[in-house]
Amino acid sequence: MHTNLKNLKEDAARLQAGIEAVAAEMDAYENNLGGIQDCALKIQKCAKVLGNNRIAALAARDKRKVMDELEDAAIELVELLKR
Repeated sequence: MHTNLKNLKEDAARLQAGIEAVAAEMDAYENNLGGIQDCALKIQKCAKVLGNNRIAALAARDKRKVMDELEDAAIELVELLKR
């Protein structure tokens, strides 16, 4: 009887540790998902600004700023997807 209770206690401890690990992974996943969504919105915004024919052509300096923002968002997205 004592052995069964001891085994049950050990199993419960392993289960708790497993649940805590899964919870930590889910938190990280949710954080990454939020970052991925933010990057996607930045990329969408930049593509819209660069490709929108209804507005006047962007000045070269402004186009570089938008391209830098687009590149930064793409790099951040790649980093988030690696995690």
